Amino acid sequence: MAAFGIGAFRVYAFAGGTITADMPARAALDRSLARAMLPAAILALLSALAIVPCTAAEMAGSSAAALDPTTNKAVLFDTDFGEVWCWHLGFAVALAVTCALPRRPWQAGAATLAALLTLASAGLTGHAAMDMGGGATHEINQMTHLIAGGLWLGGLVPLGVLLRRAVRPDGADYVALARIALPHFSQIGYVAVALLAITGTVNSVMLVGGFGAFVTTPYGRLLAVKIALFLAMVGLALGNRFRLMPRLRGPQPATVPLRTLARSVVAEQTIGLAILAVVSVLGTWPPANMAM
Repeated sequence: MAAFGIGAFRVYAFAGGTITADMPARAALDRSLARAMLPAAILALLSALAIVPCTAAEMAGSSAAALDPTTNKAVLFDTDFGEVWCWHLGFAVALAVTCALPRRPWQAGAATLAALLTLASAGLTGHAAMDMGGGATHEINQMTHLIAGGLWLGGLVPLGVLLRRAVRPDGADYVALARIALPHFSQIGYVAVALLAITGTVNSVMLVGGFGAFVTTPYGRLLAVKIALFLAMVGLALGNRFRLMPRLRGPQPATVPLRTLARSVVAEQTIGLAILAVVSVLGTWPPANMAM
């Protein structure tokens, strides 16, 4: 999500604006964001590799299977999960390679596409791949959910980098960048939040069923925590959009609202990490409609 959010921000944040790619502040920012994509890409690849022995141990019902090459090979090449995960690993390798390449006019787009495919392919596994009546609809819904999450949660990473530079004493050039990037991020955020709400509702219907399961099952209760955290993030984002952003359009100094906005983005990032932590647990639990 971080790799995709950073890459997408590099593509859309200043599109159509008067800030050109060769301007010093924008060039410096893009270099920093390009460098930040690489560790995210490497972590995505390492975690994709690490999940294979974990899955082997789970399928075999023995922790020793995680270290058995034959079992790991069977998981990758003889299971439905493995068929999808080989593609995911290929996309993750492409992501790491494109992020490691020198910056070129096409590099940001190529790295972002690789990040998009890496993120989306993860939606073809887990609960979405289970035979629960949703079929391809559930998989497409989950992929859309992940992509929207990457645009918003992942996009908070480069936004935070830009705002931290803008509030520095020597950050006047970055203030100009922030004035251009923030409306673009806000527009992307509207789309991302709408998609997250729609696809999250569909996921809840498919995995939980009725409202009673939100109270009577552990999965439903933890999912309710995720929903509450999501609503808290939306509340913060709306406050930023309607309270702080209008103050950036006038001729007055923008340092104070940008400093407040930077703190709010840190709060959003913290809540976003909490959401991902909850999701990581939910992914290991049976859905509520299977536990009832």
